[in-house]
Amino acid sequence: ELRKDLAGFYGVKPQNLLVDNGSVSLIYLIPRALGLKKALIPVPAFSEYEKAARLAGGEVRFLKPKGNIVGTEQCSVPTDLDLDVDNLIRGLKGRDSLYLANPNNPTSLSVDKKDIIRIIKEAKKRGVILILDEVFMEFSDSPRENTMINQAVKSENLIILRSMTKFFALAGLRLGAAIAHPKVIVRLKKYQPPWPVNSLAVSAAREFLKDKKYIRDSYKLIQQEKAFLYSELSAFKALEVWRPSANFILCQTNSPPRVGGVRGVGLRDRLALKGILIRDCSNFRGLDTSFFRVAVRARKENLKLLSSLKEVL
Repeated sequence: ELRKDLAGFYGVKPQNLLVDNGSVSLIYLIPRALGLKKALIPVPAFSEYEKAARLAGGEVRFLKPKGNIVGTEQCSVPTDLDLDVDNLIRGLKGRDSLYLANPNNPTSLSVDKKDIIRIIKEAKKRGVILILDEVFMEFSDSPRENTMINQAVKSENLIILRSMTKFFALAGLRLGAAIAHPKVIVRLKKYQPPWPVNSLAVSAAREFLKDKKYIRDSYKLIQQEKAFLYSELSAFKALEVWRPSANFILCQTNSPPRVGGVRGVGLRDRLALKGILIRDCSNFRGLDTSFFRVAVRARKENLKLLSSLKEVL
């Protein structure tokens, strides 16, 4: 029943869907089920891609963004974190899999649709499986227009990952889905353990999918508050801020600690004392302690974050 409901929500057939205990479970399932051993991962990226690829006995190659990230505690400079598409396509040689998130975690940046289509074509030409993580797509400006779901259902080289736990706020219940060609779904299902999804998650998800008002209101709220918070954060002289696509914003403190600046970790600790938790991004490959991420929340909470940042910075 859930597969049918999700199929209607995503505009696909039930045979194009595999439901699992969160999208992370699928990230670990895919390389094992498909025998993938040579992964390419553009960084910074969600750390579970690398862990899943290595756990399946694979070797990982990383691709840096367009700009050079300064990984030093003394000084950080604004950098271009956009995906280097030309370099990525060159990097597909000798690889069997590519992990790519759109929007990206932790940068909240999106890849242009024309670039994604180009990557899909080049990956197929080289026999590379593209695992396209779209778990934050529902928060983007045009989720229906930017998704690659219509490509995934007809290609054996593309797997889309989606999640109910983000947009529908069901994190603790754990529910994710893979959308792919029916042959790929059958292969993945063979390696999936029995009873991967609990009945509480199924029931909750089916009810949420019916709630069209929640979907409309949540989308409207996120778009409104995302624009507001980005604008307000960009006004801080002590911060570099990246324009977000998802429901979080990547920031970088641009003053070194030796001249009185507050780095990401120190900022995290000082805000925690005020009852605010930000995401220190120093454990993302390619980022250092000057980077942090904040969630887009309701206006009252966003104002509290901004007020506390003014005090600390």
